[in-house]
Amino acid sequence: MNIYLIVKKYRWRIVLIYLYVFIAQGLFLFEPYLLGKAIDQLLTDAYTYLFLLLGVFLFENFFIYRRMVYDTKVWTSVYNEIVFDYLERDKESDSSTRIARTELAHNIIGFLEGELQFFIMALMSIIGCLYFIFVGSWTTGVVVVLCIPPIVYIVKCFWKTIAKGTRIGNSHYEQKFGIMNRNNKDEVETFFKRRKSIIIAQSTLQGKHWTSLNSVKSLFLVGAVIVFTRQAGLTQGEAVAMYAYINQFLNSLMSVPIAVETSTRIRDVFKRIENC
Repeated sequence: MNIYLIVKKYRWRIVLIYLYVFIAQGLFLFEPYLLGKAIDQLLTDAYTYLFLLLGVFLFENFFIYRRMVYDTKVWTSVYNEIVFDYLERDKESDSSTRIARTELAHNIIGFLEGELQFFIMALMSIIGCLYFIFVGSWTTGVVVVLCIPPIVYIVKCFWKTIAKGTRIGNSHYEQKFGIMNRNNKDEVETFFKRRKSIIIAQSTLQGKHWTSLNSVKSLFLVGAVIVFTRQAGLTQGEAVAMYAYINQFLNSLMSVPIAVETSTRIRDVFKRIENC
């Protein structure tokens, strides 16, 4: 059995988890719209949209709760099967490598449990927010869409270096348990000094990556707000709702670099566990 077959075995339970995610995120997308309407109504002492907003909050939290309670049972079972399957197949690697790879397998579960859900929510946010932005102002929609090319370009510039750093970091980590078991002080100190250098290099690279991305994001956020607020007859609620959708759309676009980093990390772990 391999990882794909293990995940396939639990596919219907996983589908239910993502159904909870889909419903909760769908409700979340209506919050800015309802908030804007509620603000405008409250200025005239009306409360219909406020009660609708509270209802959305309650249902959204219910589905988030259901997902959080249910998914831990599923993902812990999937992780155990991945580890047992790997240990049964890999009889040639040394104990340090085997232990390290069972730990690295947490990356696969972390991806399925957290990051994949994040990507689903981000994709829904990108599509949903664009809809509400274009309905409110097509010129504002054009401005936020124009931020996509520079973000993709920045990600492309950093991708290869990030992938190389991930491979180096994982290969180095596989040596940890063997070095610790030998209990040689010089080897241990050398390992952790090298580990420190790798982590600092990765952090510096990510810092440059995210600073560049956030600079682009901030520039387009300001530009989109300026374009939208030049409209005549704008209400306070509409301004609040549009800002929320613009900001949410741009934040969701940050899932692109996260997806690149995550896929790089997961592919490397897959290769180590599957190709043994």
